[in-house]
Amino acid sequence: MRNLRINKKIVHIITLLLFYTLFFLCCTKTPTERTKIVVTTSLIGTVVKEIGKDRVDVVTIVSAGMCPGHFDVKPGDIMTLTDADALLSHGFEGWIKKLLNATENKKLLAKTLNIEGNWMVPEIHKNAAEKITKVLCELTPQNRSWYEENLYCYEKMIDSTVVQITELTKDLIGIKVVCAEYQSGFLNWLGCKVIATYGRPEELTPKELVEITKIAKREKVKVVVDNLQSGADAGQRIAEEIGASHIILTNFPLGDSYVVSLRENVDKIVNTQ
Repeated sequence: MRNLRINKKIVHIITLLLFYTLFFLCCTKTPTERTKIVVTTSLIGTVVKEIGKDRVDVVTIVSAGMCPGHFDVKPGDIMTLTDADALLSHGFEGWIKKLLNATENKKLLAKTLNIEGNWMVPEIHKNAAEKITKVLCELTPQNRSWYEENLYCYEKMIDSTVVQITELTKDLIGIKVVCAEYQSGFLNWLGCKVIATYGRPEELTPKELVEITKIAKREKVKVVVDNLQSGADAGQRIAEEIGASHIILTNFPLGDSYVVSLRENVDKIVNTQ
């Protein structure tokens, strides 16, 4: 009888173990197939990675240090679309049509985001993140709650960073700057007073350079800001002429994090004071 009681106890324990094992297996999410997203720039790419995390594979066509408006499509870029689920672009890439015409991927979802303004500005970046989240939800509706939760966390992280930046940049409010036109929106957001802007170095005429230099001297400009993706030659010459600080900011995340590049841009400006 004692052996029978022991055997019943063992059977009960085994039954419980089997039950909890099955319960765990049923309640644990099974890995989902990754969605392959091809993006034109690191601005889009960093957002997709933050929202999709390990449920997406991201391929960025234009490296962060290059100007995506002046890019030539290569055969390798066409190949990246062969098995892609989606292609996301800003809307200013004139070469996108050529890329799409060259691909035979019939299931490819091509989306133009059309978010106006400088994406390095937090509020604009958050608007872009919300639109990208909608695209991801369209691609894989079963992951909607996952994407939306990641968006919420991402926006909270950006908001927290903005609070820190606001404290760091109090002394920048009203500081006079001359800058590459692609940086004017970001500098205005920081509270700087943009006195004059200029285009790409190869497009800047000697007459325009002289005129901007005169304005900068008259206004006692303290900082000249170049855009990394446009080239730094024009700003360097102006800064030397008027005796101002010269810095180069990026319009695209240089690594895997928009927030890190945002902080690096801010630190460069703060360190001129």
